[in-house]
Amino acid sequence: MGDTTREEERRRRSASAGKAPATDSDPEAKVAEPRKPSMMVSGDPPNIEEQDPPLDATDSDDADGDDDDDEFDGGDTYSAESVTVRSSIWEHEWEGGRRYHHYRHGRYPLPNDEIEQEREYLKHVIHMELVSGKLFNSPITPNPQRILDLCTGTGLWPVAVAKMYPSAEIVGLDLSPIQPLMVPPNVRFLVDDVEDEWMDRGGYDLIHLRHSCIYLKDVDKMIRNSYSHLKEGGWLEITDYCSFLRCDDGTMPENHPPAQVAMMMHQALSRYGMNAYVINELEDKFKAAGFKNIQCRVIKTPLGNWPKDPHQREIGILFRDAINELVGALAAKPLRTLGWDDTELEVYLASARKALWDKRVHCYANFISWWAQK
Repeated sequence: MGDTTREEERRRRSASAGKAPATDSDPEAKVAEPRKPSMMVSGDPPNIEEQDPPLDATDSDDADGDDDDDEFDGGDTYSAESVTVRSSIWEHEWEGGRRYHHYRHGRYPLPNDEIEQEREYLKHVIHMELVSGKLFNSPITPNPQRILDLCTGTGLWPVAVAKMYPSAEIVGLDLSPIQPLMVPPNVRFLVDDVEDEWMDRGGYDLIHLRHSCIYLKDVDKMIRNSYSHLKEGGWLEITDYCSFLRCDDGTMPENHPPAQVAMMMHQALSRYGMNAYVINELEDKFKAAGFKNIQCRVIKTPLGNWPKDPHQREIGILFRDAINELVGALAAKPLRTLGWDDTELEVYLASARKALWDKRVHCYANFISWWAQK
């Protein structure tokens, strides 16, 4: 995946920043009362203690003109180290105009094309803004020797960590061969399924997983495998969003379309054997695997440009763009398992995308990090 293509996509996004998605017709005129998805499980997931106070909302008239897109430049260059994959692994599958991984096709329900990779970049930027630039929370040894990044995606995290620890071996694992070819010499990428039995020799100082926990079918097995592959005193860190929108001030209607789509996502993933709320449940899973020193951090991530604080508003704008793209990725495959008519689904998702730009609704998602020691 070339930097040129990604830079063109960033320029396109910058040109359209702050504009609600255009639709051929008014979805609200077609859907007088958006239906609430039938819940296969409880609509309100088990919550954990929120450590952030409520975010202050700006007056609706004060947020105009503040929809500037991000200006982050991820264009570092390095000496060549090729990705360690066989040529056949580079193949892909196409469905509904979106591209998916070929290896273990169907295992991961979202695309791996340029649109999705741009969303991964946005998620990385949002992550770094939320945590003030920290790549992880675990208090690992000052001179780690081996670090493993599960579900590494585009490889942004391993490349950044490799610059922090040039003497450490950084391994990134993913189903899709979408990582860059030009990486630091201490980084290597492998194509494999993290839910298989791990044949690696282990001895890791840190095993890291972010933004992918909800797409695993057996989180308990992954945590057990991580425990057995960490060196004594090593750390496992898992970070993800709870796929459930919340609101502290009562401005989010019960039938708010983006919140309904988030619950639909949970329903759809459950059909794949996945749990979009699992990030709330990791304390017991860590304990069952034998981990100690279990710690958690919850950060509210605003959705949209409603926060009063400029930094929070910028995060909200980026998060809104990422969610807008997620709706498209979900519509391509997972949400079609729910039995909706194609036209009905498309019209409803259009209303959800339009509602993302409603400054009167002060909703957010919980960004949750867990880390624990062997």
